Amino acid sequence: MTFIQKPTVFVSSTCYDLKQVREDIKDFIENDFGFRAMLSEFNSFPVDPCAGTFETCLAAVDSFADVFVLIVGSRYGSVRDEGKSITNLEYLHANAKSIPIYIFLSKTLNNSYNIWKNNKDKDFSSEVDNPKLFDFVEELYASQRWIFTFDSARDIKMTLKNQWASIFSSGLKYIQITSSENRIALSNNLPPEAARIIIEKPFAWEAKFLAALLKNEYDILQTSRWNYQYGFFADPVTNKNPTELNDDLADKLEEVMKLADCLTILLNTVIQDAMGDIGEPGNPEMMVYISKQFSILYQRILSWGLYFKSIHADEQYSHLLDLLYNFPASLIDSIDEFVIHFYDKIMAVPSVDDKVDRDLRFNLSLDVVNGKEISEELYRLAGRQMQYLSNPTAQS
Repeated sequence: MTFIQKPTVFVSSTCYDLKQVREDIKDFIENDFGFRAMLSEFNSFPVDPCAGTFETCLAAVDSFADVFVLIVGSRYGSVRDEGKSITNLEYLHANAKSIPIYIFLSKTLNNSYNIWKNNKDKDFSSEVDNPKLFDFVEELYASQRWIFTFDSARDIKMTLKNQWASIFSSGLKYIQITSSENRIALSNNLPPEAARIIIEKPFAWEAKFLAALLKNEYDILQTSRWNYQYGFFADPVTNKNPTELNDDLADKLEEVMKLADCLTILLNTVIQDAMGDIGEPGNPEMMVYISKQFSILYQRILSWGLYFKSIHADEQYSHLLDLLYNFPASLIDSIDEFVIHFYDKIMAVPSVDDKVDRDLRFNLSLDVVNGKEISEELYRLAGRQMQYLSNPTAQS
């Protein structure tokens, strides 16, 4: 028999002023939905006998909460040494977990908050137990999360019922997707944004799916991008004499040009094949392939430049090594601009077809800007070498 783990809904609020509301919500969670309700005043709440009340509540959020319901009334509650209440801290811990959070604010408090915003020096002691409560509400609004107002527990229950029905519907879509031709793409450990797009299938979903994949790979590679920007290399330092350096150089220049060619083909041609013809569905598996190949090629171009930071040669070659290190800089800048521009423009397209014509053509052009300088420097060094061979005793 398969054991099914019930979702745990952590209800966070001050207890005494919202006692009946909390009881009603607990009954709703357990009896209407069959979920596990976690409220600190009930004996079902997991208690660590070796920890204090505050630590136990925060640990419960960290360890058990799958869904977090925050209910804010007229009390801020007990304040810790750091100046925040337990309810405030519970919210911060839930936010750090990236779990679904539903915020409910009493209409009375919301009205007082709107007055407080323009009259912060006014005495509100008859309406709230601590003026920090308004700061907490301000923090909630600043989070850009959706905030529901309520008069009674019934308002909260109706809202949660609608919201959880939406989650259930998304779950059904996920089952449908994983049972369809897209299941191979979904097995590739997709980032959350890309997974949501392929499940919900908004307007222009193929382009949005690919944009999300490319942007995710780009974001992952930012550490490598910074390494290149600041010249931090991981390879051991290699000593090379002039002959070794010259022999190595031809192969390395050929390599970076081929990498640039491959990336151009990937982002100009292969993308079009993955997107398919107008009116035909795109190929999600091929889009995953594009994002992975992009990551490999981009990383190799970054590593190519850093390779010349790890070479130690005679002082007369230092300028050449600097030029080679900076050789792919324009390529990298063009790649950065393409990915960010592609993502921003595609994600700005509405989720429904609004019948507005938009120019969404993209093209990546990878140009080299300091190739002439490298050629001139090689010519200069070759001249010095010839001068040395003709007169070995001459000073450099």
